[in-house]
Amino acid sequence: MTERKQTGTTAAGPGGGAAGPGGGAAAEPLATIVIVNWNGAHLLPACLDGIAKQDAGFAFQTWVVDNASADGSRELLAERYPWVRVVPSDRNLGFAGGNNLALRQVTTPYAVLVNNDAVPEPSWLAALLAPFGEPGGQHLGAATGKVVFLPRFLRMRLSTPTFVPGPHDSRELGVRVSSVTVDGREALREVLWEKLTYGAEGPAKAPYFWTRGDGELCVPIPDGGPVTLGFTWAAESRKQVVLSWDGPTGSTDGGRAELAVGPESTTVTLTVGGEAPRVDVVNNVGGIVLTDGYGADRGYQQVDTGQFDQPEDVFTACGNGMAIRSSLGHELGWFDDAFFLYYEDTDLSWRIRARGYTIRYVPGAVLRHIHSASSVEWSPLFVFHTDRNRLLMLTKDATAALALSAVLRYPATTASIALRTLRQAWRGRSRPAIRPTLLRLRVCGSYLRLLPTMLRARREIGRTAAERRSSLQSWLVSR
Repeated sequence: MTERKQTGTTAAGPGGGAAGPGGGAAAEPLATIVIVNWNGAHLLPACLDGIAKQDAGFAFQTWVVDNASADGSRELLAERYPWVRVVPSDRNLGFAGGNNLALRQVTTPYAVLVNNDAVPEPSWLAALLAPFGEPGGQHLGAATGKVVFLPRFLRMRLSTPTFVPGPHDSRELGVRVSSVTVDGREALREVLWEKLTYGAEGPAKAPYFWTRGDGELCVPIPDGGPVTLGFTWAAESRKQVVLSWDGPTGSTDGGRAELAVGPESTTVTLTVGGEAPRVDVVNNVGGIVLTDGYGADRGYQQVDTGQFDQPEDVFTACGNGMAIRSSLGHELGWFDDAFFLYYEDTDLSWRIRARGYTIRYVPGAVLRHIHSASSVEWSPLFVFHTDRNRLLMLTKDATAALALSAVLRYPATTASIALRTLRQAWRGRSRPAIRPTLLRLRVCGSYLRLLPTMLRARREIGRTAAERRSSLQSWLVSR
């Protein structure tokens, strides 16, 4: 069990010296916290220091699965966190396999999962496990908390005239942003602007974002004091860009800047006063699955204004900050090792619900998370696993109609993308960009290789299910 100094006690451990529910100081641990780590020595201290500060009121233990790190993670754990049990792996098993390496050894009533790039608030663990002991808690299979992005943000709005690039690209584009700085520090990858841009484009080492004509962005800024923001951008012609932001709480006056943009890439700067409000932005408050089979984070990139402050049942739990009844996890076999990373938590949640258990969102269980600190969103690694694993999940868990629709649509879409790419290259007398098509073909090949295993899993899920697939799909959400 873990050890730390507690105010007013001697040599008590984090979770180790507190009395359990109805027990004494030597109570058996109620939960095992599992953290998967791969080359995350720079992330672990904040995560583990947050766990050491948990005000739980019951005993718990902390395990770190090290996925063959080569950055000194194990040395760091041995030197600074001797109260953590290290579960070593001689190869990178991913999020699914790494967690399973520990979860299959768990004997405590509850298992709790945390990403190595997340920092829990002091009341997180107690709040997360509380619903299991409340009336009706015997029907609860898992609980999931409120995950917000680690920094605080300045909420801004961008507005500019748009243009349509051409017959093969009907998007209405505003400006092309290639850099955002905060007090001189590059922050392009940390800006939250799903409501404003069309997603990352260009090479992985030098991405850029095309904006729409109007939308919201959230820029990470430090607390207190004025901040200088820099934007490097270009557009199809000379025009104005209006950036605006909220004023102090209770004030109707905010900030506003009119800035020029043109065909040549230029950098503009503006200063935001220290009184500008900093806000928290939601990463996940439980998960949803859309009617076309795509998983999504509920509340993603919404400014947290208290709209998710009530506990409620949700369809899926987030693997970052998820608590599960251990007996149920062992029955289900925990995560599917074949998934490696992404969609493994959605698949497990679907199987929990198929057994007739519920999943509860707990707003008081707050984690602060560095988004995509371990894997870059929209990288080939990300796209391969999200595309393939969505098809694997639907093959296992969804109705035959939904699964077949998604699986058959994928190669058809791949062929359409390949033909469009060839036509564009022929018209432009250029070499076709074949990497996206090759990646999708890899997805098809990997899916077909795993299909027999998924069909066996589908039959087993159906044999042990307490709720029909068609009934579970009533939770699916339209776009």
